[in-house]
Amino acid sequence: MFFRKSKPKKSETVDEVVKSSHTKTYVFDDNNDIKKNDVEPKISTISKGLNITGSIVSKGKIRFNGLIKGTLEAKSLYVGEDGFIDGKATADEAVILGNIKGSLRGKKVRLAATSRIEGDTYHEVIAIEDGAIYEGSIKRIKS
Repeated sequence: MFFRKSKPKKSETVDEVVKSSHTKTYVFDDNNDIKKNDVEPKISTISKGLNITGSIVSKGKIRFNGLIKGTLEAKSLYVGEDGFIDGKATADEAVILGNIKGSLRGKKVRLAATSRIEGDTYHEVIAIEDGAIYEGSIKRIKS
């Protein structure tokens, strides 16, 4: 009827328990190839002042505040107020506070009041805040 709550082992601290439950490791073989790919990606941050020409592809989340001339693909994309994309951006979820000159494609797209878009947007769901500047077409895509 009455159960006693289990106490953590005295040899483990709370930090060690939390860290071990959230940490996954990469395992490499002799050719430096990843054997185990069940690692949950962290947020990749591209800082203000970093200029990239080319393509960025990520299976995880990207926080972008730099400048890119090319394409950017991610599962989740956050373009900060200082971010500028000159090209194509694709993400499942995109939150835009900065500038995009080119096409934007996403399942969920949110354009904040500070955003400026010059190009076409393809979306399933879109939210545009008051103050966002938009020049281009907005097209809904089916899932």
